Amino acid sequence: MTPRIKIFLITLILALPFWWGINLFQENLENYFYAQISQPFEEMVFIQIPERVQKPPLELAAKSAISFKINKAGRERIIFQKNPEEILPIASLTKLMTAVIVLENENYDLQNTWITISQEAANQKDVPIYGNLKIGKRFNLKQLLDLMLIYSSNDSAFALAKVVGVENFVKKMNQKARELGLENTNFVNPTGLDPENLYYYLPTQENFNYSTAKDLVKLAQYIFFNHPLIFEISLETGPYLVTNGLSDLSLPAPHQGLGGGFNLIGGKTGYTDEAGGCFLVVFQDEKGSLFFNLILGTKKENRVEEMQKLIDWLLL
Repeated sequence: MTPRIKIFLITLILALPFWWGINLFQENLENYFYAQISQPFEEMVFIQIPERVQKPPLELAAKSAISFKINKAGRERIIFQKNPEEILPIASLTKLMTAVIVLENENYDLQNTWITISQEAANQKDVPIYGNLKIGKRFNLKQLLDLMLIYSSNDSAFALAKVVGVENFVKKMNQKARELGLENTNFVNPTGLDPENLYYYLPTQENFNYSTAKDLVKLAQYIFFNHPLIFEISLETGPYLVTNGLSDLSLPAPHQGLGGGFNLIGGKTGYTDEAGGCFLVVFQDEKGSLFFNLILGTKKENRVEEMQKLIDWLLL
């Protein structure tokens, strides 16, 4: 027997216990796992993931509505919608675009430009008492902007437009709508009033100020990011109480000791016989998410109630 064969046989004899031990360990380990797998299912432990709670369906007494959310990271999502692309008259929500044109036009200096109220401006119809301006009275542009956004004064809206000519002003409103991608929006006046001979017109004809909930949410976002003054003014309180509007809404109070809470950013109401009740509300929740909420075509007396239903549903 050669020395090389002797070394091989000695190595083999010495390695046998080692390999036997590994095989025994592997066999025992396999037996253990097989035994666990064969246990009855009722003795095994499962981790149960809770089901996501589904919100109940929301029924709004409105022709059209939408709620659009932008979270703190900038992610956008539609939370609720009802006929969001239906073309409808928008009443005094028109004044949001009127305010945008005033703030973006070089002919307007809010503090240093003064306007004398003309007969045509003073004769605008359906104005609230506090917004019913007298012929010959003088206001600066900021005062007229306040009256238009707080009290929805049609006299103020017309007087503001007259600075550059009403026809020219309305042209600028429609140009801005095209610039913002408001494809189903049209303006014929700076007030939102229905035409005189209402019986002869349809809401989608050129005689109305019309838009969609989807378009108006785009406009509201543009205002929030570019002209926050508009929404700031809408929250101001003047010498006369404004009813059936923003002050009648209820938002959750901040959690005690945690700070934050819900913050009403601003909004606008509107009403005409043809448009019905209209309501835009923008608020921020305690996580920093923005909600742009819009309702078109409710009963005038129900616009706050319907908006409150939408807000309460969003916060479920």
